[in-house]
Amino acid sequence: MATDPRAQQTAAVLSIFAIIGTLFVGLRLWTRFFIIRAPGWEDRLLISSWIFAAATAVSIGLQIHFGLGSHSSTLSPYQNEKIAMLIYISIPTYCASLGLTKLAILMQYQRVFTTRRFQIWTWTFIAVIAAYTVATVITGVFLCTPISKFWKPQTEGHCINTFASWFANAIINIITDLMIIILPIPVVRRLKLARKQKTLLIGVFAFGTVVCVISIVRLHSLLVMVRTTDPSYDNAPVASFSVVETWVALICACLPTLRPLLAKWFSGLSGSSANTAGTPSGAGYGLASTTNRKRSAMLPALSSHGMHLGSMRGQERLDRETADDKIKVVTRVDVSISEASMKSPASGNSCGKDERESSTESLFRDGKYGGHMV
Repeated sequence: MATDPRAQQTAAVLSIFAIIGTLFVGLRLWTRFFIIRAPGWEDRLLISSWIFAAATAVSIGLQIHFGLGSHSSTLSPYQNEKIAMLIYISIPTYCASLGLTKLAILMQYQRVFTTRRFQIWTWTFIAVIAAYTVATVITGVFLCTPISKFWKPQTEGHCINTFASWFANAIINIITDLMIIILPIPVVRRLKLARKQKTLLIGVFAFGTVVCVISIVRLHSLLVMVRTTDPSYDNAPVASFSVVETWVALICACLPTLRPLLAKWFSGLSGSSANTAGTPSGAGYGLASTTNRKRSAMLPALSSHGMHLGSMRGQERLDRETADDKIKVVTRVDVSISEASMKSPASGNSCGKDERESSTESLFRDGKYGGHMV
């Protein structure tokens, strides 16, 4: 059990954010795999990011076990060596987690925003961040030659300039975070959505600025760490900020996908209101709209029982007359169904795609925008 105040603080931060972050990742995966049943490559990237974030959390937890937060002079050589080894392990896992989270967010953008210009921007950012992530992970692995020199300073060999490496990594992280936050803002501003929905979207994207703030604050602790002669004591703040940064980034990546889950309790999040195409929203037409929805809901059930529906034309007449026969409401519903449209969602046709569309996709499809995106 950690007794040093710094160790206790790091342990508390680690536990809280790891639990909350894992909860959000679980909710996202449940939404994507079981509610909308439309998992994508971004979800696989996010799972990989969670694995590396968990590995980072475990390595920091082991550092606490061996005396993180205590002064090196109060620890045995074995404890100091183990802490240094675990710091070494946490560097590439931290870089991999952040990079994969950013790629998952960009892949989500790529799925939602389909205009050519935005696709070019997105794929460019994906290429840049993928190359940068690979470079930072490789650099983290080969900080020293031989590798063991990192935790055994007496070993013959050499290490790269950790000050330059860690600060360059931190600065690029901040810049790429800002790029990812700014990228969808012009699109969101053009969406024709209700004010509440647009505000919610902007808030979800703006929440990513929290990661930028954490990265900036973390710079100070990095400056102390690279110049320290007491790594077991001075690495505690760096470890805390690293944990918060990785898990908050994961939370930011999960938030835009949770709308179907939240819509079960908050109906206002379920999408922009829309009438039946070409149908006014008057009182008489409301009856027609209701009939349309009931008929639409009925048709897939008929198909599932093996009925071959080529072209069906149905007419439904609802007559309601007053005593003096002066008021009559007539509703006509014409339904044309092609055989291809009744295929199962698994076949990848348009009907299945609508049913399995993700939360952000459906919201942006509802909020039609004009012009170019970025």
